[in-house]
Amino acid sequence: MSKISDVSMTQLSRRDMLRLTGFVSVGLLAAACAPAAAPSAGGGAAAPAAATVKLVATTQMPITQWANTTKRLKDAFPDLDVELTQTDISAGWASYSDKIMTQIAGGDQLDLLMIAIEGLRLVTNKNVLTPLDDFLAADAPAKEAIETDVHKTLREMMQVDGKQMEYPFSWNNMVLHYNTKMMADKGIEAPKAEWTWDDFLETSQKLSSVKGGADDVYGYSFWGSSMFGMSPWFFSHDTSVLTDDWKDSNLMDPKVAETLQFLADLILKHKVAPNPQGWDEGAQFVSSHLGMRTCGRWCLQPLFEQNFIDYDLQYQPSSGSGKIRTVAGTDGWGITTSTKAPDQAWKVLKMLSDKDASIDMVTSGGNVPALRSVAEMPLFAENGPKNTAIFYESLDYAKTVPAPTNFNIIDPILNRHYQTIWNGEKSVQEAVEAAHKELQAEMDKLK
Repeated sequence: MSKISDVSMTQLSRRDMLRLTGFVSVGLLAAACAPAAAPSAGGGAAAPAAATVKLVATTQMPITQWANTTKRLKDAFPDLDVELTQTDISAGWASYSDKIMTQIAGGDQLDLLMIAIEGLRLVTNKNVLTPLDDFLAADAPAKEAIETDVHKTLREMMQVDGKQMEYPFSWNNMVLHYNTKMMADKGIEAPKAEWTWDDFLETSQKLSSVKGGADDVYGYSFWGSSMFGMSPWFFSHDTSVLTDDWKDSNLMDPKVAETLQFLADLILKHKVAPNPQGWDEGAQFVSSHLGMRTCGRWCLQPLFEQNFIDYDLQYQPSSGSGKIRTVAGTDGWGITTSTKAPDQAWKVLKMLSDKDASIDMVTSGGNVPALRSVAEMPLFAENGPKNTAIFYESLDYAKTVPAPTNFNIIDPILNRHYQTIWNGEKSVQEAVEAAHKELQAEMDKLK
């Protein structure tokens, strides 16, 4: 679940919905500001006002999405003063993780934290989160819910060394979004689930009309950066930038260069895709200047807002095997080791992770819910295009986004080298060799 601000506007489209800043505070005012208690019936001294416990939770999601949940928190726990803040994620999960560490190092109160798998190992390694296993063991309903209503893949993404560090809330994949009207107008058949790179290139060429002017139409646009944005393409060619154990660079696998060459050719040779740098993908898609894009469910929110309905979804193509592949990344809520009220934080975490909170996210056009029961509700299919079901079904074909402890270091390294390819500054082989040298040096530091 990722995005980088200085690259493709695909990511910006995802984060446009996440840029809103501010906070929502729920619960009573601090005890010092509370009105004095009424005198007792017998005329004696007033009973002391019940002290409130303040908790601070931060998320990357829009604060407006949590309005109903914050009201429910206030009603359910009048003795709690819960402040929900948004930490900026416009520069991606690597930067978000760094911001969280900065808040904690600065002494800011932080009791609950939402973070995705891309930053989970970093904060765990820094002893920021408390394992949830003891809370779950003492809470039978919560334990049953996470074991029966959350896919095993999602549960395990939020684990480190076998410990449940976060309670999964939402997740994302990457699927193909295509303009149904553009395809119909050009007599192009809708893509099938098991299509190939060759099929995809042919469709992209039929959709494209690029002459270097304002009326240019591109067949396809891709992120061109970030582990989450690039992994689906590598996975579709049965490779990855890291070894399966996330301990070493895998960039010298010939399939990595083959994947990058295919993508580079879309931009530099076939002229069916723009350079991702600074490309306003979301706007171009809605204006029918872009036929296909790769994104997750979060990209539906701006389409909802603009009442854009001429689109549907399909899996990304494979290099020739016909196997369906995608990436998956999960976020969740965790309790920090610095909280002074862990039991109260657990109560709040459960409400921030429940069905009602998930439904609010779905109806706003946010991520895919971790709760299977919500994903199977009619409202999930109703809030999306015809083929919306593939969002959750894709878990059967998904691989976890590589997310080692040093994710915040290696992701920017890879992005920098990718861009030299898209700019035509270096050949694929030159960029891969340079990136491998830097990447392996960073991975060796973890050994």
